[in-house]
Amino acid sequence: MKKIIPFSLAITLSACTGTNTQTGKNNKQESCRCETIENDNDVFATNVTIKDKSQPNILSFHCADIDVGTASVSDENGENEHEKAIYDIRCVSSTAQTIELSDDFKYFTDRMQSQTDFFRVLKGGEKHFFEFTLERRKVISIAKLDIE
Repeated sequence: MKKIIPFSLAITLSACTGTNTQTGKNNKQESCRCETIENDNDVFATNVTIKDKSQPNILSFHCADIDVGTASVSDENGENEHEKAIYDIRCVSSTAQTIELSDDFKYFTDRMQSQTDFFRVLKGGEKHFFEFTLERRKVISIAKLDIE
């Protein structure tokens, strides 16, 4: 009886370890496949550039698969409570895509900004993440994500 218990325990632990490893292999994405860009949806993007200087309304970008959560935060005194978005970047596509900007698109950071501010951010050369809101396959709204 004493030999059966350690043997059963060893088999159980081995089975758990094997299952976790198998699950880990199944969850691993070999390449990032963002959802197909449809007429009206939201798309997360990075590596955003103007595709052609002669056509500043066409953007080139890599889509990203990002999980979004919300946390309630406050200052050190427990006051000024507010919500803050938390982002988990799952993957970034290795394939560049293009999309057209609407002439009257809106640009936001933590508040509304001008279109010129958006183009200035692109010229800055830093890597940023954005959320594009689409309507009829045109970007009507861009939100710069605060990813730390």
